Amino acid sequence: MKLKGNIEPVIHFFIWGSFFFIVWLEVRTLGSFRKQDGSIYLPMVWSTLLSIMLFYINALYLIPRFFSKHQYWLYFVLMIFLYMGVVLINSTFDHWYSISLFSSEKESFFSDIALNFQTKTFILSLSLGYGLTKNWINSNKLQQQLLSDKLTTELKYLKAQINPHFLFNTLNMAYASAIKSNDEGTADIIEKLSGLMRYVLYESNEEKVLLEKEITYIDNYINLQLQRMSTELANKVKYEVKGNYQNLRIAPMILIPFIENVFKHGIMLSKKAEIAISIFFDSDTLVLETKNLKNYNSAGTDEEYSGIGMKNVKERLQLLYPSQHQLEINNEEHYFMVRLEIKLKQIQL
Repeated sequence: MKLKGNIEPVIHFFIWGSFFFIVWLEVRTLGSFRKQDGSIYLPMVWSTLLSIMLFYINALYLIPRFFSKHQYWLYFVLMIFLYMGVVLINSTFDHWYSISLFSSEKESFFSDIALNFQTKTFILSLSLGYGLTKNWINSNKLQQQLLSDKLTTELKYLKAQINPHFLFNTLNMAYASAIKSNDEGTADIIEKLSGLMRYVLYESNEEKVLLEKEITYIDNYINLQLQRMSTELANKVKYEVKGNYQNLRIAPMILIPFIENVFKHGIMLSKKAEIAISIFFDSDTLVLETKNLKNYNSAGTDEEYSGIGMKNVKERLQLLYPSQHQLEINNEEHYFMVRLEIKLKQIQL
């Protein structure tokens, strides 16, 4: 895998190197520069370096950062700015340095700009072809990976279900037994667990679900976590939901991995354990903020905070909300904090 990852840079290096040396050996004139008076060599070097900069900034930064997120106007403006900047820098170096000091023939500044427009337009065309193709391949790979992850998850769910009706009937029997025995605590736990199972097995298969149901799932999950803790630890957990979240839909199970991570890494058998989970709404924007004190007693490392589950949810966010979300993860010395913003659409009634 490591060798495979290094093949593309080697190919690029070989192509650029071959192109440079072919021009170095074969081209005798370039505008007002001549091989016979030695004026051609220095302009060739910086023209090549500027061409490389134009090619890769456009292909590897502007296209994936803006074009792939449908920010077409911003991409177009930045691309033109980059293109014009490279042409002007190249022409300025050529005219005010190389031509003035080394070239035996003089040429107007605008003639040099015209020459650089031609060469840099060719480089930009290659960059567009390479960048858009690479972006398309990466998008397909991401979709295939997400599809594979979805199928794997569904298979795990199928294996876990066994016979969901049997499980629900058993839970109902346990709930009835707890109520009959006046064990309200156990009955409450069974009821919440039944709600979690029903949501995961049945309702979360939809592409989008009512946000109310997702919040209810989170409520039940957090309440179950609190019930298994001591009162002292449970009092360190702050959880709040603010704002109006009626008539909104969201991709199911998109928030819970961040909340699961808080309980997984933030619970310590000490009085210092601190957990804060906040979900609030500003117009059509959902904001999730989590904060937990790091568990230094755990044998894990920072990789735990960005493991497979977190990697998958980042990919789901990128696929489902490509330009409608912002995710900030701060892994500080003592605290781990997450802020997620998602723009949601109102249900069309």
